[in-house]
Amino acid sequence: MELEKVTAEIRPRTSWEAIDLGVSLVRAHAGALLKGWMASVYPICLLILALSWNSIGWGVFLIWWLKPVWERVALHPLSRSLFGEHPTWRETMKVLPSELLKSKGLVIIGLSLALCGAFIGSLEDRNDVAGLTALLWLSIIGLLFYRSGLSRSLVLPVRYLEGLSGTQGKARIQVLSSRSSSSAVGLTFICLLMELCLFVSQLWFFFMMMPEGIDLWGMFPLDGFYGDEFEMIPKWMIMMLAIFYLNALSIVAWFYTGGGFGLYVNTRTWTEGWDIELKFKGLGQRIGILILALGFFGSAPKLAANQDAQQILEREEFQVQTRDIYRGKKKDSSDSGSSFSAEVGTGAFGAIGNLLFWIIVCVLVVWVIWVIVANAHLFRKDGISEPAEDKKKVTTVAGLNVEPENLPSNLLETARRLWEDGKYQESLGLLYRGAISSLVSDRVVEIEESDTEMTCLRRVDKKGESAHASYFKVLTRAWMGQAYARRLPDEETLAVLWSKWPFRERRKL
Repeated sequence: MELEKVTAEIRPRTSWEAIDLGVSLVRAHAGALLKGWMASVYPICLLILALSWNSIGWGVFLIWWLKPVWERVALHPLSRSLFGEHPTWRETMKVLPSELLKSKGLVIIGLSLALCGAFIGSLEDRNDVAGLTALLWLSIIGLLFYRSGLSRSLVLPVRYLEGLSGTQGKARIQVLSSRSSSSAVGLTFICLLMELCLFVSQLWFFFMMMPEGIDLWGMFPLDGFYGDEFEMIPKWMIMMLAIFYLNALSIVAWFYTGGGFGLYVNTRTWTEGWDIELKFKGLGQRIGILILALGFFGSAPKLAANQDAQQILEREEFQVQTRDIYRGKKKDSSDSGSSFSAEVGTGAFGAIGNLLFWIIVCVLVVWVIWVIVANAHLFRKDGISEPAEDKKKVTTVAGLNVEPENLPSNLLETARRLWEDGKYQESLGLLYRGAISSLVSDRVVEIEESDTEMTCLRRVDKKGESAHASYFKVLTRAWMGQAYARRLPDEETLAVLWSKWPFRERRKL
């Protein structure tokens, strides 16, 4: 490492100044970063998403799992540019294959977890695989410590630039972390928030650019991410979200890596005295030049320049003049008065501060008590705040009218007739309205007018088969698939809907 080639100013900085140095490096070399990233990491991530079309969520998981490898690609041009080198995008592209081979353990674990998750998700019987799902997520949580830590940005240069591992690597990481680990953890959380903001911004921009009259929010059931209802969301929408996440990850990874590299350089400056080393090297060069000059001109000690300097020093302006200064301290009566007033002032401000502190504490205590009392219904069984007979009558749920008076007599026959006439959405909507109306009227399940389809499903699941949970689940999936994804249910689902209707039909009076 040739410190004299460093392009930035090497000096001891605070941790956040060091992070700012890394961010400045990213801005200065954004072109090289972009080319190297788009030539290597981004295509690989798109290939992973394409191969995981049937389980895109696990493809996103694999991309997230391999973030430590992707970040090494971003570190390559940053670390070289600090020392005056300018690697091309072809050189940066060659970093990824070698890093994947070096991190083959991490790659194999990530692939195994993603394949296991995709396999478990493809199984039909969810009850039988609940244990496998729990075991898989426990394995993922346990292996997170193997993958990385919260101060990964500081540790990354040690593994990539210094090539240390094992006992030496741990000792080196411990030395560097003793000074900057807290700032590295703070950088991690800041970058997580940046990823979230960029992801939401892309999603919001997408909806803003849609023409008026297209209700994409209706086609985007956020509650569909609950349980196995995830499959109700169209694949193109899930892929769009995955690409939005990949874009956010790509941009934030550059600044995250740059900030960590700045911390790494600053920590080594503090611990190894890089700034002192550079100054000594510069001083050595100047001394060498001086010695060389003395070698040439040592035989002429009385040069005209030296004579001029001596004459200047003999002038009156350069004569040293001295005088006595009395350093004793006089006692003044005003000192006691000023100290007394300062003491009184300090006590007064302290009393005011204590008073304000206890006022704030009392206000917070009163506010907490008020919140608890106002939300006491949340601590009761099933979150019911008042007896059922005192509750407001439910007329609409998820935008559907569920009043018994507005439902046709012989509801099931009417729904089948609508289906045969090709009015699929009206037919399934009528079945769903009848089921909700029956559950509400018979007071089997407490349903609010603000509840969505997935909220209703969760409430029914809690009641179990007393609320006909299995049938209601099939009906909800069929209704949401038709209403939001325009997907017709299969023959098996239709057979269940027509033959196993469990709810009591309401007739008009």
